[in-house]
Amino acid sequence: MRTPWITRLEILLSIALVLGCLGALGGLLMSVVIAFFDVPNGIGIPLRVFDVPTGGMAADGALIDSASAEVTIRPGGAAPLAALLFLLMWAPATATGLMALFTLVRALHRARLGDRALFSAATAGDLRWLGWILIGGSLASAAIGMVAEAILSSMLLTTSYPIYMPPGTLLWAAVAGVAALSVSEIVRRGVALLEEVEATI
Repeated sequence: MRTPWITRLEILLSIALVLGCLGALGGLLMSVVIAFFDVPNGIGIPLRVFDVPTGGMAADGALIDSASAEVTIRPGGAAPLAALLFLLMWAPATATGLMALFTLVRALHRARLGDRALFSAATAGDLRWLGWILIGGSLASAAIGMVAEAILSSMLLTTSYPIYMPPGTLLWAAVAGVAALSVSEIVRRGVALLEEVEATI
């Protein structure tokens, strides 16, 4: 049975994987520039700031309780430690996303061989591996990123905080990992049942 939608999805995710690898190389190059050279205009480290002054921003009858923003900071001169901490802020999450995309592309490539290849123990294994990548990678990225951002903010900002909450996308990635594990178990049990039925025929 032809499955053109699987082919299109594989192509789309393959393009996303290539673009993600190029983006990761760009981020790595930026970290190298920050570590060993004077940082030029347009390159810097994004950090979050809180309690931003909001005087005169609210309309009549409205109040702003709090405000936060993201600033881009350029260290003065070469900053190897800042570059390392910046790398730890984004690299674990990026690696998690690239590994997840690669696993999906591999599973889709196998699924193009037919329905039996799609509904197989190998697919269940890919889904299980994808789930653990998303769960473990998201938790590790959140923990490493929180520590790195807190240290980096204390180095480059006059006001910093001991804890910086991770992005919400990491939470949703972990939830997607749990879903992938659940689907992998459904597929595994379905394959086992199908093999039992085929054995009795």
